[in-house]
Amino acid sequence: MHDDQHIARLYLLDRAIHQGYFYPRWVDTLGFSFGYPLFNFYPPLIYYIGEVFHKVGFSLIWSVKLVIMAGFALSVSGMYLFLKKKLGPMFSGVGATLYGYLSYHAILVYVRGAFAEFFSVALLPFVFLSLENFAAKKTLRSGALFAVCFALLILAHPLIAFPFLIFLGLYGLFFLVKDKQKIKLLAFLAGAILLGLSLAAFFWLPAMIERNYTQVDLLSTTNLAAYGLHYVCPGQFIYSPWGYGGSIPGCQDGLSFQLGKVYLGLLFLSIVGAVFYWFKKRKFDSTLQYYGLYLFLMSFSLFMTTSFSAVIWDNLKFLAYLQFPWRFLTFAGFFLSAAAAFSLHFLAQWLKKGQGKRIAGVISIIIILVTIGTYQKYFKPQSYIVTTDQQKTSFEEIAWNVSLTSLDFIPKGVPTKKLNQDRITVDIDKSNLQPNLYNVYRGNTKRVDVLKNTMREKEFNIDAFVPLEFWLYTFDFPGWKAYLNDKEIPIYPNETFQLISVKIPQGYHNLRFVFEDTLVRKIANAISLVAIFAVLYILFGSKFKQIERRFASGFNKPLYKFNG
Repeated sequence: MHDDQHIARLYLLDRAIHQGYFYPRWVDTLGFSFGYPLFNFYPPLIYYIGEVFHKVGFSLIWSVKLVIMAGFALSVSGMYLFLKKKLGPMFSGVGATLYGYLSYHAILVYVRGAFAEFFSVALLPFVFLSLENFAAKKTLRSGALFAVCFALLILAHPLIAFPFLIFLGLYGLFFLVKDKQKIKLLAFLAGAILLGLSLAAFFWLPAMIERNYTQVDLLSTTNLAAYGLHYVCPGQFIYSPWGYGGSIPGCQDGLSFQLGKVYLGLLFLSIVGAVFYWFKKRKFDSTLQYYGLYLFLMSFSLFMTTSFSAVIWDNLKFLAYLQFPWRFLTFAGFFLSAAAAFSLHFLAQWLKKGQGKRIAGVISIIIILVTIGTYQKYFKPQSYIVTTDQQKTSFEEIAWNVSLTSLDFIPKGVPTKKLNQDRITVDIDKSNLQPNLYNVYRGNTKRVDVLKNTMREKEFNIDAFVPLEFWLYTFDFPGWKAYLNDKEIPIYPNETFQLISVKIPQGYHNLRFVFEDTLVRKIANAISLVAIFAVLYILFGSKFKQIERRFASGFNKPLYKFNG
């Protein structure tokens, strides 16, 4: 797969947790052996889920595989629950099958290796389900559940959560038109969104503000990741050969963007069925309203993947961080599956009442079997690699192979070079990797004792003959502080690779480097902590009170009761 980074990331998270850091924003070895602010910027959810599997005994490789299995199970069950109230269990099963076997999902897992993005696909039905439930009930509890789902989507993949806000706005307009309590809906919806953002603030707020200290703008929105190179040709929705290559300018991409003939056929039948349904009912009831919403949002999603939407991409500059317009296929696939499932509901309404549901039920089973039989062939790897956890977590694997694909958040000041006209990369060669922890320049020492070497803290005892310069082979990045004999001293990033460098006077000293939270991280952590307590109180506050009352009443009752 394209992005073979997940084993290394899970390994680094596991190491950090073992060292006592539950949320390690900085990890060692990545960043060409000089460290990397991995979880300050990359969404952490799938790696924590993988860590749960790893802690109960699975290997790192199998833990990542189990995350993907869980993602498929969640996506299918989530879509089933999303459609069940509108279509009933049988037709919802069709929608769930269609959603699970979308070829775009196979691309995310088996071609791109974009596991975090795939897991956001798994969460999307729960986010939209909680949104619809919240709009219908408008209670604190339903609002808190939506906030939790929204926060999980951010922690799974912010580049999917970000465009989700567009669909949230369109959904909001739909509910505003329908709802008589418009002010209440707006107030509750704004509160729920704010709560969801607050729950995930510990991640997205530092990531958004501190990206200015990285080279993400240079390396992620230019080169081959420039959005203008990756529009989908409309014909590719109908026919696009399957492949394990990459996205390139034009219509001959190495990976497929097909929607699938079964999906397009059912979509066409749903449109015809919706017309007949309207003529039969003579009213635009709730069924047609939701179907129309899904059809519109699917069309909008597909439009955003094509060059016809270039005027939007060119004028909304922040969309450049999405890199690939075809990321909107995540939403197109969701609404396509939902709209296609409506075809059977309309068919059942059109047939006679006695036989309609039975015939439609038989057709549903046939469609499920045809979908699985037709599209399961895409859910296979191009080839298998025989490897082990040890091989995938070696120093060279992480410091070089994985680091070459994790360039976005390399600190500013690290030199770059042009590989060709279309690609810029970091100017670091394999010979620059440093397996050692430190080095001494412009001076000499009697000895250097390493007292501590964790991801967030490095401590040394140094006996210096003369004043010297001490280099820590770690990138300088906001949060790193140096303390000499418990007094903070300035860090002077060296000119070559922006590594941490400090000046040490003659004598015996204790030198300590600590990666601390910056002000924005502290604020973000506090916001998330308050939001977590708020959600717990909203969801479980009444149960806590019941337990408290029972506990208090227990002291007023005799411990033993005797009869006669």
